[in-house]
Amino acid sequence: MAKLWRYGILLFLICGILMHREEDMMITIMDTPYVVFDLVMTLILSACLWGGFLSIIEKTGFMNYFSFLLRPFLHLIYGDVLYQNKIYTYISSNVIANLLGLGTLATLSGIKAFQKLQEINPHKHYPTRAMLTLVIMNTAGLCLFPTSIIMLRNQYGASSLYAFYPYMIIISITIIIVGLIVQRAIDHE
Repeated sequence: MAKLWRYGILLFLICGILMHREEDMMITIMDTPYVVFDLVMTLILSACLWGGFLSIIEKTGFMNYFSFLLRPFLHLIYGDVLYQNKIYTYISSNVIANLLGLGTLATLSGIKAFQKLQEINPHKHYPTRAMLTLVIMNTAGLCLFPTSIIMLRNQYGASSLYAFYPYMIIISITIIIVGLIVQRAIDHE
């Protein structure tokens, strides 16, 4: 990957010089730190906003309510492994964080859930069906409130902030269904 970046940058610099776009290249290079700073600040503030909402949800007890509502759906996907209380807590908080668009928080609970699943794994060198399912669910990125994308689209002046939303939902659900079908077809547990 490093070679690709190195040769790509070299190629773009040569093309810019041959096309006499040196001034545009310098302006873009000088503006890049400001653009990156704005982008990072937007993402950090979005994470703080939804992290605060998640904290409110946990403190008011709604997390238990959401977990209770998700139990039948998660049992259908993960199976009997959910009867172990700590695993269910981490998996349900992972799903809720993903649905709320809290990528970083979802990653933390996903790692904890994966560690708990590994503790009960009889074959330590091979992932279990539940572990693979957790990876598929996280990779699909099903999100009901994609605040980071909406904030970025707003920051860059998109004409319709939510135009991507139906496509995102359809693609995420399709990835989950196809991933679970393929995983179940290949898996011999």
